[in-house]
Amino acid sequence: MENCVFCKIINRQLPVYIISENENVIVFVSRHNDPLVVPKKHIKDIYELDNETGDEIMKEIIKTAKSVKNGLSCDGVYITQANEPAAGQDVFHIHFHIYPRWQDQSKNQAKIVSDDERQQTMEKVKKSYETLSI
Repeated sequence: MENCVFCKIINRQLPVYIISENENVIVFVSRHNDPLVVPKKHIKDIYELDNETGDEIMKEIIKTAKSVKNGLSCDGVYITQANEPAAGQDVFHIHFHIYPRWQDQSKNQAKIVSDDERQQTMEKVKKSYETLSI
């Protein structure tokens, strides 16, 4: 899709901090410093998601969640996905956020972070990701 920010990221038209990438799915660090799991094929929302792509996405969600937990030493992970504006979807290309969460709630504030912070998150999660076998 021409105006889709995730399609632009997938096509390397925008800067991106990639944790993992295969033929069907890309995992990268968002502006808010949490990993996003995104299919490369433009799929608007869960209603358009086919089972095969859904299976590929879920494999990456599981591996990414484990990598976030281990790589960032967080106390847990929170996974979200929204469909349609009423649910808060603002990028109309299906994606899943893997938020690291800590018992200390002050660490759980969503904010736009610097490129250096995104780079650090990518490196930590990617290092853990590469050691996992699923």
